[in-house]
Amino acid sequence: MLSHIDRVELYNFKSYAGNVTIGPLKDFTCIVGPNGAGKSNLMDALCFVLSPSATTTLRGKDATDLIHRGAQRKECAVTAVFCHTTPISPAAAAAAATATTTAAGQGRDTEISFTRAVDQRGKITHKINGEPVDDRKYLAAMSKFNVGTRVNNFLVFQHEVEAIAQKKARELTDLLEQVSGSAELREEYNRCKKAHELANQELTTASAEKRDAVVALNQMRLHKKEAEKYEEVLRRIGEERRDEALVQLFYVESNLERQKQELHTFTEKLTALEKSIASDEDIRKMKREYAEKHKTYLEELKKIRKEADTLREKHNTLERIKVSLNHLKRQHEVKRHGLDNLMKTENVQSREVQRIEEQLQQQKAILMAFDERCKKEDEEHTTLSGSLTAEQLSEYRQLRKEAECETVVLRQQMERIRRQQHSLVEGQKQCTIAIENVRSQKQELQQGVQRSNERVAELKNRMNDLQDTVQELTSNISQKRADLSQKEKRNREREVELARIQEQLHELRFIKENDKHGSRMAGALQALRALYGVRGRLVDLCTIPNDKYRHAVTVALGKNLEAVVVDTTETAISCVRYLKEQRLPPMTFLPLDSVKGKEVNDRLRTFGGTCKPVVDVIRYDTAIETAVQYALGQTLVCNGMAEAKHVAYGSEDGERFKVVTVDGSVLMRNGAVQGGLASIQSRARKWDEKKYEDLRAARDRLLNDAAGGSEAEMARTQCELRDMEARLEFTHGRIKVIAAELQATEQKVSNMNREMKNQENEERTIEKRHSTYESELRRCLHELQEKHGSIMQVEERIFSEFQRRVNIPNILELESHEAQILRERAEKRQQMQLLVHKLEISLEAEHKRIGMQSIEDLRGACVRLEEEIQQCERDLAAYSEIVKTAEKKQSQSRDSVSEAKVQLDLLEADIRQQSRTSEQELGKLAQARRGVTALQAACDTLRLQRMNILRRCQMEEIVLPLKPVEARGVKRSRAAESGALTQSEPFVLPEDAPAAAPTKQSQPSQPHRSVATREAQVVVDFSDLPEPLKEAASDRTHLAAYKQRTETLLENLQRAAESLAPNLKAASRFAGSEDRLGSSSAHLEEAREKVNKAYSEFSKVKELRTQRFMETFEKIAENVDRVYRELTLSTRAHAVHGSAYLSLENVEEPYLAGTRYHATPPLKRYMPMELLSGGERSMAALALLFAVHAVSPTPFFVLDEVDAALDAGNVEKLANYMRKNCNTTQFIVISLKDQLYHVADLLVGVLKNKQKETSSILTMDLRGYPF
Repeated sequence: MLSHIDRVELYNFKSYAGNVTIGPLKDFTCIVGPNGAGKSNLMDALCFVLSPSATTTLRGKDATDLIHRGAQRKECAVTAVFCHTTPISPAAAAAAATATTTAAGQGRDTEISFTRAVDQRGKITHKINGEPVDDRKYLAAMSKFNVGTRVNNFLVFQHEVEAIAQKKARELTDLLEQVSGSAELREEYNRCKKAHELANQELTTASAEKRDAVVALNQMRLHKKEAEKYEEVLRRIGEERRDEALVQLFYVESNLERQKQELHTFTEKLTALEKSIASDEDIRKMKREYAEKHKTYLEELKKIRKEADTLREKHNTLERIKVSLNHLKRQHEVKRHGLDNLMKTENVQSREVQRIEEQLQQQKAILMAFDERCKKEDEEHTTLSGSLTAEQLSEYRQLRKEAECETVVLRQQMERIRRQQHSLVEGQKQCTIAIENVRSQKQELQQGVQRSNERVAELKNRMNDLQDTVQELTSNISQKRADLSQKEKRNREREVELARIQEQLHELRFIKENDKHGSRMAGALQALRALYGVRGRLVDLCTIPNDKYRHAVTVALGKNLEAVVVDTTETAISCVRYLKEQRLPPMTFLPLDSVKGKEVNDRLRTFGGTCKPVVDVIRYDTAIETAVQYALGQTLVCNGMAEAKHVAYGSEDGERFKVVTVDGSVLMRNGAVQGGLASIQSRARKWDEKKYEDLRAARDRLLNDAAGGSEAEMARTQCELRDMEARLEFTHGRIKVIAAELQATEQKVSNMNREMKNQENEERTIEKRHSTYESELRRCLHELQEKHGSIMQVEERIFSEFQRRVNIPNILELESHEAQILRERAEKRQQMQLLVHKLEISLEAEHKRIGMQSIEDLRGACVRLEEEIQQCERDLAAYSEIVKTAEKKQSQSRDSVSEAKVQLDLLEADIRQQSRTSEQELGKLAQARRGVTALQAACDTLRLQRMNILRRCQMEEIVLPLKPVEARGVKRSRAAESGALTQSEPFVLPEDAPAAAPTKQSQPSQPHRSVATREAQVVVDFSDLPEPLKEAASDRTHLAAYKQRTETLLENLQRAAESLAPNLKAASRFAGSEDRLGSSSAHLEEAREKVNKAYSEFSKVKELRTQRFMETFEKIAENVDRVYRELTLSTRAHAVHGSAYLSLENVEEPYLAGTRYHATPPLKRYMPMELLSGGERSMAALALLFAVHAVSPTPFFVLDEVDAALDAGNVEKLANYMRKNCNTTQFIVISLKDQLYHVADLLVGVLKNKQKETSSILTMDLRGYPF
């Protein structure tokens, strides 16, 4: 061993005050001492001076914490003196002139001292051989001894051994990297690797760019050719679209001219009709009055609906108050029940407290009486000291000392047995108390289980009741929902029916005759229906399913359209008599018992075409079939006039038929043809009269139902439904709460049963322990008797002469009697005090139990609940009055609405009666107005079509031949004047935003426009439009054919254009694609060069790092198994040892993954390191530390209590290993195991001087003693 630590000098370092020198240290030095003496401080001193970089292992926040607290000068220093043996040579002698040398064999020892000091400011200074140096020179000098170069593997602190064994795979790799030095290349490796990855990415990007550039260049060539062909197709498409737009505009303009001429004619007719019909101011006033009253009526209906909603909300509030009241009552009942139970419990506990207090007073009195009795007994009895003189007492004491010296061992044994006996007695008492506590707890648990079972039964009953309530509420809710659904369905159907009736009334646009004649006829018919068996008019008894045949049926019925159907001839005669008596207009009557109608021949139904009997197009009751056959007979109906003529007169056998057409024309058998659309339309409206009255009656009935009690009834149903749902939700909530409480109670019962079983097991265990204590007590009593007999023999021998002289037969018996009395008194006093203490504890526990629940809190809660119940009852009464008032108010509103409805009906009847305008004149006026409106709408539609065409052309960028209107206002030439349409009507051309629909400003009948407006208008020039295209726009058929041809051609051209899909910018982008290809090729070459360069640098760093790591790993892996074998080698005859090995997770680049360390102790199978015992892990960790140290050796090895987790056998193996290898490495070990430090060369003892508050050192050289 060339170098070692010779000694360590401390100055005011931690617990070492002043100057302390430890050494000279030997090859195998052990440091021993009690805990707290300063062994770890000595380890800190070695770490401080030998490992300047390992500051984290020192215990202290800063450097000043290293200074001894009692030092006069606040500074400290640690000096380690190295002894280095070198051969004798002249050069070495000259170099070591300043060092102390000592001859040793053929060489010499050179001492080098390393000192680190801390001043009062916490500054650390370094010295070598007493000369100050900086950190760098200090570390450089230490590195010559292979200390502190890469890793501090020569210092192993307390508890670090097991931490090394528990290192993860990645942490072991980091350790190997530090030992091998490959960690120094980590940053360079990461930088080169990142540069290589970036270069690869750049190369990939450059390759993709070049491929894209080549593909883009080829595509641009194809796109350039396609673009030229595409432009030619687009030109043809534009021309065809322009011609199509011009043809459509020409067609629209021609139709517009014709419509404007017809509009002029109808406008003149309308003006004449309006002048002929005067307005009626009274009717308008009545209508305004009707509108106002109808508005008021609707507002009242709306008000009723709002009041119904408000009433429904108040009902809901009332029900919520009822629910809250019931809930508060239930809470009050629960609180009151809990208060009663708590008061009962308090009474029971109060009686128990009183009983315990009485017992406590009795026990205290007994204790005081016992003390008084003891004092009296002491005064009455004579003691040993009172029977002897002072000289005899002195002699007795001398003999007593002599007896005690001779029986000291026996007395110590007796004392030990008495302590055992006392501890056993105490244990027996504790067992008895524990048994009583367990039995008490078992009894309380049994009572708790019984109470919990009762609570479970109660909760289950409540749960069943609530579930029954839920079922009942669910059934009621389902019924209510079904009722509400039906009512809502009826309301929806009523609303739909009302809307349908309103729509039909609006569509009918029926104006009932209100003249005096019509009113008298209607009243007469109503009277006849009441007096006689009158069925009604044919027009009212028959219906026409298809309105197309309305005019035909009207013409076919003729004068019988309003004929009255009666049952018998007598009825008809009575009706005629009534009309005469009442001076009413005459009516036609058809008695069913006398009229004879001809039944329709089935042959007429086989004519084909649209021909069919008129009887087949109407619906009627079979009871009046005779009257219908009489009125219609064999009349036929056809759609067109030509078919009607063919059916009526074209029969081969010459038979003729009466035929009517759907437009109201009739062909008589005699060849006469009749027709008149106006008169037929007037009579055809008779079919709508009954329908109109029925619809009005149905509308009134529906409105009355809506204003009646249906909505209020539905509101009440909704209120009841919400109340039931709220109760159901509350019940579900209660079920959840009770279910949770039931589950908690059942769980509590289960826990208490389980606790009872545990208590029973514990009771059996304590009883077994109590039996054990009894047997041990008997054994102790027997041993005491034996020891006491031995002591008595010795004392009788010593005291026999003294007893004879003082005339006391047995002085020992007197002495033992006094001691026995004192012991009995002490034991009895202790028992009574213990009983008093138990009673005090029980009293305190009872007081706490009484205070666990507050009766005042429960009583206050009951009072608060009573106040809330009273308030809730007051709210319930107030809201009940409010609801009654609202219901009364809603009833009054309904009455007012009904009265308003009656007034509206009366006013409507007055309006009908006051109407004086004839239906025919109003029909003509309405027809004329509709004609004017239709023509205006047609003109506006045509102008809108023109504007849409222009907008479409503007969006599709179709150029049309437009020109501005001339400034002098030259009139546009008409087709009738110039022979052909050359330009369109002036209009405003839409620019950016879509223009509005054409207005009346574009009509030619308006005044002249201003010059500015005229300049803003344009016209379409049709002068260049070819004649074939003008002929195509002459009518709709030619236009449709032209559009079909044009659309086909455009579709073909469009498909051709779409199939090309050109890139219109291909020509401009072709040159750019060529430039892009050149630049991407250059970029690719640069990227390849960069990748090659980066890969070369990365490979060099990777190989160097791998080489360093693997060299160190192979050495450590080679040594770890050998060291572990030596450490675990058995001392038996046959060699049994363990095995250990290291494995890599990544062989290619081991520093990127983990390193596995496996150790298998002797005679054990393989298992993970985590499953080994503490000692086995410590031996494995020490083997790894020694193997690492062998790779990077230092001249010494310092270990701090590394044998703490080892048993005696492993400590002996570790000591043998150190003993064997201490010739090459100096071992300095802090240990408390005698198996280790008894084989050391030097023993350093550390002790604590409490007076001086410092640690001291004792050394002992063990080399002269055998192992």
